[in-house]
Amino acid sequence: MPYKALDQFIVLDLSNRLSGSFCAKTLGLYGCEVIKVEPVTGDLTRKWSSDPNSSGSGDSPLFHHINAGKKSVTLDLNSPEGRDILDILIQKSNILIETFQPGEMESWGFPYKSISRTNPGLIMTSVTPYGQTGPHKEFDYTELTVFAMSGAMHREGLPDRYPIRYGAEVAQYYSGNLAAAATVSALLRLLRKGKGDWLDISIQECMAGHPHQIGRRAPFIYSGELDLREQPRLSSSGTREPYAVGTFQCKDGYMSFLPLGARMWPNIARMIGREDLLSNPLFDDADKRTSNRLELEAIFQSWLNDRTRQEIFEAVQEAGVPGSPILRSDEVMQNKQFLERNYFTLVDHPQQGPIKLTGDPFRLSAVDEKPLKPAPLLGEHTDQVLKKMVGLDDNQLTSLREREIV
Repeated sequence: MPYKALDQFIVLDLSNRLSGSFCAKTLGLYGCEVIKVEPVTGDLTRKWSSDPNSSGSGDSPLFHHINAGKKSVTLDLNSPEGRDILDILIQKSNILIETFQPGEMESWGFPYKSISRTNPGLIMTSVTPYGQTGPHKEFDYTELTVFAMSGAMHREGLPDRYPIRYGAEVAQYYSGNLAAAATVSALLRLLRKGKGDWLDISIQECMAGHPHQIGRRAPFIYSGELDLREQPRLSSSGTREPYAVGTFQCKDGYMSFLPLGARMWPNIARMIGREDLLSNPLFDDADKRTSNRLELEAIFQSWLNDRTRQEIFEAVQEAGVPGSPILRSDEVMQNKQFLERNYFTLVDHPQQGPIKLTGDPFRLSAVDEKPLKPAPLLGEHTDQVLKKMVGLDDNQLTSLREREIV
């Protein structure tokens, strides 16, 4: 459920890319009123689908996910009248989120210096692939390009194959989350000093500063050594137990393990009921366990074959071994931990019926909750918002609609 922590703030979401849209959605979970400005034809993500057989009817799951709780206003920003309306909306808003190419807002007549003179408290959060400055500022991007350009891709994959990126849009979601956090920090300054700010968020820099990537870059920073791609299990020798690293099949599915260091070896041996292995000369130090990992892996696998994921999960918890069941999508939705905390929220969409959406990854104990609303229909709130914030009447709206400006 969203909270009412920031419900006095209005967010104008001009983003047309995933990172900015996710930033705006996150601010909506904090309680902000989020107004999504879309082209008259609708945001591109409404029809986005990874399924080549999709009929394209209805809005996409991605659109529902990143726009839940927002209000939709359609506006032709290529028309003078549309930009006049946008100007008023900007003056009435506290936060503006945009993902346009650097300089595009200025070309429309909305440079930050200009709009901040009439709305000095405005916080403008610009989320772009490479930032507002630098030789790449005008380059376009995909998830692949920003992931590769951040250095994150160099280390991923097998040594005899090409580098690979993480699945899904990790860089864009991560940068959207950081953009929301930066925007909230700017809100604190606004509350203390009454001044807004212009936030320059680079997706490339967000991913380059990801804690996982900083750790991977450490060998070069401190010794000039590149962190080369290696076989996942063999590369862990000396810091992990290689025979128990990664994904393994069990009686009813798959388990994932990541034991860290030789200190885990006694825990694993006791967990599988093979304490005799501790004194076995083939396995009594980390180097030997690495050399003889196939023999150990066969022993470990035989223990897994006779047990379910739940039984193994309980065993690793008792033994203090890092391991977890790998859940399918349907199992995630029915997981008792998620159910107990009411993480997934059922909303009723006027066209697509009941939809389960992800909720808040945080809990605020001293702030009231409010119901989560589904993603808006195209232009669902145009009349409501433009009457309230811009002061237009029915006749003016009809005229604008006839000319396809709204």
